[in-house]
Amino acid sequence: MSQRRARAGTRCAQRRSARLTAVFLGFTLLAAACSEGSDDALDAEAVLAADREIGDANPSCEGASDGVLSIGSLLPHTGELAVLGPPMFAAAELAVGDINAAGGVNGQPVAYRRGDEGTGHAAATVDEHLAAGVDAIVGAASTSVSESQFDTIIGACKIMFSPANTGANFTIAEDDDLYFRTAPSDVLQGQVLAQLAVEDGAGTAAILARDDAYGQSLAFFVRHQLEAQGVEIATQRLYDPEGNDPGDDVDPIVDADPDALYLIGYAETSGLLQALAAEGFTAATKKIYLADGNTSNTVGESFTEAGALAGIRGTYPAAQVAAAFTTRLTRVDPTLVDVVYGPETYDAVVITALAATAAGTDRPDEIARHINEVTRGGTACINFVQCRDLLASGTDIDYNGPSGLLDFTLPGEPSTATIAVLTFGQDNHIDTTATQYRNVAISDA
Repeated sequence: MSQRRARAGTRCAQRRSARLTAVFLGFTLLAAACSEGSDDALDAEAVLAADREIGDANPSCEGASDGVLSIGSLLPHTGELAVLGPPMFAAAELAVGDINAAGGVNGQPVAYRRGDEGTGHAAATVDEHLAAGVDAIVGAASTSVSESQFDTIIGACKIMFSPANTGANFTIAEDDDLYFRTAPSDVLQGQVLAQLAVEDGAGTAAILARDDAYGQSLAFFVRHQLEAQGVEIATQRLYDPEGNDPGDDVDPIVDADPDALYLIGYAETSGLLQALAAEGFTAATKKIYLADGNTSNTVGESFTEAGALAGIRGTYPAAQVAAAFTTRLTRVDPTLVDVVYGPETYDAVVITALAATAAGTDRPDEIARHINEVTRGGTACINFVQCRDLLASGTDIDYNGPSGLLDFTLPGEPSTATIAVLTFGQDNHIDTTATQYRNVAISDA
């Protein structure tokens, strides 16, 4: 068992032991046993107990050093999440550029290798990065991809640092204290999603989520929060994203006739919304909520009727991004249409560089020991140069970057987050003038 999770899990070790024989087994069982069910594959208390612990990583492995901090990216250039890739790639390149313009890390420029996590590419990308001797891999964006590469990266004693994974399974993963993320877990996003239905006066809700680790985890914590606030779950269905007939998935939702629906998916969301509309289940009569994987303008592109999606709301983890940061990203990639997960990617790279500075080495295990500490408890600083200079003077730092306050907990993830709430307008695109930002914290869960 990893040192970090062992310390965090004292209070709930017996409860967790059966579930952590393999950390992702619970989600596999849920997928196999429960296309419409509600079996709890995760222990919410175990996740929350771990995430309320404060401490530093302590890997058991011993990494290699060549004197140069080398970072590889594992981000979506192709595949289902390719629409999210451009701002993430731009942010990684911007961060490395900023660090190297300031003199690099420990007297050497940071080496950067770009890599695709898209369909059929992830394993090859990871193999190439490891062969090249990277110290840390920034990615993946997809929870499922991270799961598939988890053992390979951790087993090589390398840091895995995701800017977009939200699955709560990672909070209690057996990672030898080498997995980190700047994206807040589903515990935090689930709080905000549940608040929306409560505020809208929904007495009953249905959940329709993809049958994979991403959909299962977020559905779990949305349900957990809804039930805690007195909202009845009318039905929950996990669907196969490769399924041929969306009608088979939406019929149980229509039959349950809930006040509200949570639809958790990716690009297939558009087809599911069309199937729902064909049955009279529309945003005009029901409350419909999306999440980070499908809260985008692409969802509305196949709808020709004005206002078909008007009033649908969705969430994604995002601080209110400063215009100056957006401008800098668009200089790297002038084709950007949004910056979703760009700030989190930028911060993952900068935190890694600051931890390597604090460690005085590029050894991954030593870097990992300093990642949590550079995000909390010290003197606040907001960029690499400012933070590096404080470290050089012997001052503890608290890095707060473009993704906002971080304050990593023992499992290596934010204890606080800003969640953006977006609303679709009459043109079936997100009405940016209606966007709200809500602050949430693990301590409130």
